[in-house]
Amino acid sequence: MFKENDRFKVSFVNTNYYLLEIKDDVNFNIEDFKQLVAFEKELSGKQLPVLILSSPSAGSDNDLLSYASKNINNPYCKAEALVINSLAQKILLNVYVKLKKPERPAKFFKKKEEAIKWLEQFFEL
Repeated sequence: MFKENDRFKVSFVNTNYYLLEIKDDVNFNIEDFKQLVAFEKELSGKQLPVLILSSPSAGSDNDLLSYASKNINNPYCKAEALVINSLAQKILLNVYVKLKKPERPAKFFKKKEEAIKWLEQFFEL
């Protein structure tokens, strides 16, 4: 089960987590984030962990990082694992995790498998 637009795709995976895939050359912004939350609500409406994968050319901005860090702006996210694909993404995610201090567990990884393993602690039993 998934929802998709021209900028990203979000899937409901094995009823355990949401998978957000950000497409090539997308600068993910607050409007995209609001659409993501709407898609999560449609897919299950449950608070679940989120695995975030983006193409190496995808990015974001400081406004989104501040907005996304607040639980009130995404009531369907229990924790987030972000997989990095470029130095720019690593710098951006360092800012997010260390300076914006998300109100939910957030960690970044180099490999999807490591990210899923970390998210497992947040799966509903």
